[in-house]
Amino acid sequence: MKRYIICTLLCISVLFSLSALEWPTDTNQFLRLFGQCIGEHTFEQGMAFENAETVRAADNGTLLIALTARHGQGMFPSTLGNALVLLHNDGLQTIYGNLESTTAFGNRVAAEATSVIGRTGNSGWSMPNDLLFQVSDSERKVYINPLLLLPAVTDKTAPQIQNIVLVNDQNTAFQAAGQRNVRQGSYELYAEISDTADIGTHTFSPFRVSIVVNGTNLRTIPFETITQKERESYLGTTAFTDTLLYRRKGSLYLGKIILSRGKSDILITARDITGNEKAERFTVQAD
Repeated sequence: MKRYIICTLLCISVLFSLSALEWPTDTNQFLRLFGQCIGEHTFEQGMAFENAETVRAADNGTLLIALTARHGQGMFPSTLGNALVLLHNDGLQTIYGNLESTTAFGNRVAAEATSVIGRTGNSGWSMPNDLLFQVSDSERKVYINPLLLLPAVTDKTAPQIQNIVLVNDQNTAFQAAGQRNVRQGSYELYAEISDTADIGTHTFSPFRVSIVVNGTNLRTIPFETITQKERESYLGTTAFTDTLLYRRKGSLYLGKIILSRGKSDILITARDITGNEKAERFTVQAD
């Protein structure tokens, strides 16, 4: 059995021993990816497949629970609509939402990998025939980015970084592209960061963002796991919640930076799941 290691960053590594999954549907046309903003500052806790019809088990598993529209249970949100939750030998759970119904699974208890377990419908928080797919570890109370476990995707397009903004304590915004002199102090850093699988398709969240100031790696924001804690959703072991990360419409919150007197060189790097990278560097003079 293939095994993967997910490393959550910021000096703390949490290891998950995971088996590979198969595609849960016959299309890999993505609508949303893990950690993306949906609704009002809410994380996508899995991924959405566009115009999917046939739904397949991603691995050998047994039926844990069948959810009906508008009624979530435990850590599973009601936004899934009609959904099936399968339990696998490695302790992981795969969730299949926005189904036409759960009756297609019939009286079966177990499902083999790639076997048909249902069809998409219009019961969840998505468009008709979209499949909502999630992978969770209920013991650790985390959702895992499915792309870490699914077959590799082909993508040669690097993420985009635009509209980098510094916001001071008085909530005054400075465009990094045109602002070269600012007062020393604390600033919130924002940027519009997005990725596409192909030119002209939907835009997605990146897989990892890092911020380097004067050669020092200040922080890394990984879109690898989402942790549920005290009714809040956090990216991995970071302090970034969905409401914090998406607090400024259209941009990602990249944390605070301290600009001391003199020049500061700031480098933002965005990476997608296949390793394509985009970097933007700018220099500001703090007086």
